[in-house]
Amino acid sequence: MQTTVADYLKTRLEQLGLEQMFGVAGNYTAALLDTILADSDSPITISGNPNEICAGFAADAYARYKGIGAVYVTYSVGAFTALNTIAGAYVEHVPIVLINGAPTRKETVIERQEGLLYSHTTGNPMVDISLFRPVTVAAERIIDAGQAPYQIDAALTALLTYQQPVYIEVAEDVWRAACCAPERPLRGDRDGRVTVSDTAAAVAATLELTRQRPRVLFWAGIEIQRQGLEEPFLALMAALNRDRDDAEQQVRFVTSALSKGVVSEDHPLFDGCVTLTEQEIESLTGDDGCLIGIGGWTTSKNTGSEDVRGSGRVLASAGTARVGARFFASVELRDYIEQLTAAVPQCPPAPLRLPAMLAPVKAAAAVDETITYDSFFQMLSNWLGDDKVLVADAGFPLIGAQSVHIASQGGFLAQAAWLAIGYSVPAATGVKCALPDKRVVVAVGDGAFHETCQAVSDHHHYGHNTVVFVIKNGLYGIEQFLVNPNPFRQPPVEYPQRLQNAPYAYNALPAWNYEKVVDVFGGKGSKVETLTQLRAALAEIDEFKQSNFVVEVTVPETSVPGALSRNIDSTVGEDETANPDWPPANKF
Repeated sequence: MQTTVADYLKTRLEQLGLEQMFGVAGNYTAALLDTILADSDSPITISGNPNEICAGFAADAYARYKGIGAVYVTYSVGAFTALNTIAGAYVEHVPIVLINGAPTRKETVIERQEGLLYSHTTGNPMVDISLFRPVTVAAERIIDAGQAPYQIDAALTALLTYQQPVYIEVAEDVWRAACCAPERPLRGDRDGRVTVSDTAAAVAATLELTRQRPRVLFWAGIEIQRQGLEEPFLALMAALNRDRDDAEQQVRFVTSALSKGVVSEDHPLFDGCVTLTEQEIESLTGDDGCLIGIGGWTTSKNTGSEDVRGSGRVLASAGTARVGARFFASVELRDYIEQLTAAVPQCPPAPLRLPAMLAPVKAAAAVDETITYDSFFQMLSNWLGDDKVLVADAGFPLIGAQSVHIASQGGFLAQAAWLAIGYSVPAATGVKCALPDKRVVVAVGDGAFHETCQAVSDHHHYGHNTVVFVIKNGLYGIEQFLVNPNPFRQPPVEYPQRLQNAPYAYNALPAWNYEKVVDVFGGKGSKVETLTQLRAALAEIDEFKQSNFVVEVTVPETSVPGALSRNIDSTVGEDETANPDWPPANKF
């Protein structure tokens, strides 16, 4: 049986469960879009976006909940813009198909022979695929319809196997050319990645370590969500606590920034969302304790940018396991969890509880009506329920959101490894498309909002009831903090002229009336400057359950989340380390 290349790709995407595509239309991909639109029975909805960054981040968030996402772009001008989004998905193991239309084969030959450039071309026909090869697990350039089925299947099999993005480029005149029809469903081949599994040996080494260090705390990492292992992980925790009725004797687990919400924080064994730095783990485990990471990554927000491998640590992730000083090169996480669950009776561990010093920082009681990061997130925590999903952007909002209570499994999302500012607002589009029964709530700084504010138009256009809280301090606050945190100290250090004591001019933001963007994009807007006004805004949001909102939340320029302020006097900025006047006399 025969079909067209466009219909072949469409069929494969449908078989993999895709129901929503995001992108910006261009003539080079029109044949694929037309093929989808012509089929009234296709489950795939095509939704346009203001730009490729909004489309890519929406597809990223959609894929985290649905298992696959897709974004369509046009050659070079669209593809180059989408590179940031695909790189982030590659780093964070999100399965996205980037579909790029390309010039016809005839146009490519004329360019090469005559030097004539067509729209969006550089003269190098390999430039787009070369750009994406480093940030995808498969990249295919399709210029022959007869080879198209094999190239498409190879790319999508890699996507299923590695759960990372793939790139498919199709010449414009190949889309409607004939090829053979799909013969059998695709499947990932994770078992075929290795010839010999080290899982049993890794489990045995883990048990031996727990005999030497019997007090145990588990770290639930992001791969639990990425690989759909929530239930096996909870089965492991149940096995660990079988016949332990005393809560003080139960083995518990923590999460970190990237894995916050992979399991409901209402779970009785949840002990907190924390940053597991080397110092904190050492103070936690001591000489007889052991931290067992299940699918956790050593990223900046998870471990404070530190390599936390050590004698009392188990880190099972990325298809490997490190148990103390031993390394096991081929360990599938599902197998590791299931075998460890079966082996628990051989070596029942003792509990290790999170000490108070590692517990999430709670907001202090407000002494006035001024909104701070902590008071905002405390009020948000009390307002959020299991009918909402919180999406936090990079920077201060992500740090402040760690203290928010997340009641539902999957109720929190952040791009906490790649950390592209502006991710949250378009990501909310993808979350709502994947979870239509949830209300999506965004916490984004004003600097990040500048990047992707156009996504608010998607919220309104799609009929979503998404709520965007723009936390306005007038600064790229996290950048100022990293370079020179002195303006955020209370009081600031009085430096000589060599180092500024106020925020740097290049971190200042243009002053927008954020609540008025809805006048252009659609929705309801409001501005809050006090806690009383914030309560009123939350009440209005609850009243208008079907409307999308943008709420400008004004905080003081030098406000920072409590997780940063508690150690700010001992935090040294990048400028300060190079300053000969550091440290100031009698300050620290």
